[in-house]
Amino acid sequence: MCEDPLPIVPPKQFPYCIVWVPIPVITWLLPFVGHMGICTSKGVTLDFAGPYFISVDNLAFGTPARYVRLDPAKASASSSAPLDPRVQLALARSAQDGQWDAALQAATQVYQQRMYNFLTDNCHCFVAQFLNDVAYDGSKNWNTVRLATMVCLRGKHVSWWGAVKTWLPFCIIMGLGLAFGTWYFALAWACGLLLPLLLWFAYTSYAVQKKPQSPQPMS
Repeated sequence: MCEDPLPIVPPKQFPYCIVWVPIPVITWLLPFVGHMGICTSKGVTLDFAGPYFISVDNLAFGTPARYVRLDPAKASASSSAPLDPRVQLALARSAQDGQWDAALQAATQVYQQRMYNFLTDNCHCFVAQFLNDVAYDGSKNWNTVRLATMVCLRGKHVSWWGAVKTWLPFCIIMGLGLAFGTWYFALAWACGLLLPLLLWFAYTSYAVQKKPQSPQPMS
């Protein structure tokens, strides 16, 4: 766990967090699919919102509904100097802040030169680029599937309204579908929508190896 964590102040300030917001219609049908961003040490949100565009502190599709708090110590080394523990903590946090934000700036420069594609190069890929750059939690294998799973399993809802707008439309659609279409609806949803999407993202995340990207000089 991260020592002396910075406070989470919904709906705007999420330092060191992955943030997630539902996408209308898509999330209504697939509640684990949404739009994702990553925050600086000060809580400023960055997200790959369109072709060659990184949105700053203006998350596409609205304010965050869920978030996952990350530990900056897993992305940077702490000071080992023989100082007072409180001084060591302050120095370590300063170093972590600098490395975290510098790596985010580098990932931003890469994705400001990338075409957006929902199926192959999306907001999750931007967050994965950053986490791979800093080898977060000792791993350079972050991808869309792993991030979506993290949000599903570890993501906290910002508020009761965040939970409502994430799950209520899906529950209504599934309830009506099962009521009027019985198991045919569930079968069509699973085989025609859920399974193909899962297979596609598993293929692009694990079978297709993306080459490491680095920022290119602007002409």
